Amino acid sequence: MSREETSFLFTREKLQRLVERARQTAGPQPDVKAEEFDWTCPHRFGAEARTLLEGLGSRMALSIKKGINEQFNGSVEGVLKGIREHFAYRLAQTVSVGNEGPYVVGLRDESKQCIGCLLFTFENARFLVAQMLNDPEAAVGQNGEFSALEESILMDTSGVLTAFLSEVLEEQIRLKIQPSGQLVRGDWVMRSRILEDLCEWTLEIQYGSHSVEFSLVLESSLLDAFAGVPAPAALNPSQCSARILERLRQVPISVCATLDTDVIGLGDLAGLEKGDVLVLGQKIRRPWRVLLNGKPCFFAYPAQQKGKLVLVISEPENE
Repeated sequence: MSREETSFLFTREKLQRLVERARQTAGPQPDVKAEEFDWTCPHRFGAEARTLLEGLGSRMALSIKKGINEQFNGSVEGVLKGIREHFAYRLAQTVSVGNEGPYVVGLRDESKQCIGCLLFTFENARFLVAQMLNDPEAAVGQNGEFSALEESILMDTSGVLTAFLSEVLEEQIRLKIQPSGQLVRGDWVMRSRILEDLCEWTLEIQYGSHSVEFSLVLESSLLDAFAGVPAPAALNPSQCSARILERLRQVPISVCATLDTDVIGLGDLAGLEKGDVLVLGQKIRRPWRVLLNGKPCFFAYPAQQKGKLVLVISEPENE
């Protein structure tokens, strides 16, 4: 047996050492699962901002509890159930589903702009109306629809809730809100409709063993200062123009140089063979027309540079 062959033989002791070494070596670490990122909702607020907004929601729930118990001599609890962010168009799609959608009460600020809304599912709205009638078993919302009287009661209830919410918002972020006078079902009433960020608090009112939920939706930009989100730096007109031009520099534009064009018959075209000559009306000594995105813009002369065909721009066509 040659020396090369013996070098690859394993003795029993050598195998044992390899096994012990393998046992002492840590196995491969499991891959860390990447956190899922939902691109269908905005991420305007970080963890600290969300904590502040949750605190704001808790104060609004406490204001509802205190106000209802004082005005109606009841025994209710107000609870913040959660907070979510939305793009306006996504929430509008969810809400705008006709008679199957929620009831929407627009909320306007002092400038009469509809900057938010209250959302009630039909079941929660029906329970609220029955509570206001002091008859939880009342036959409210027959055939899945409210009468004019029941809608009026829901609107009045929304006004009461809005007053409690506005008290906290005015104190914390100097925002005073009031119902816009609109009560619609399955339609969008806010001015934000496309990619604006919206913040939604889901609040719960507990009546003993029963509870009812509704949502408050506001434009997120109204909450930036409170949540510590830095305002974007203001740009003057010259800076805006410079930014636009800088971005336009990266826009691709197709360039086409045309010597001349002519019209021939289909039969002549089909009969063309290698070596045939098409006579054009353009003299070679005249400049070519340069088209940018199909629009004539310059005249140019053909040339060569480092073995490549190039164009030497002579003048704009409009001159």
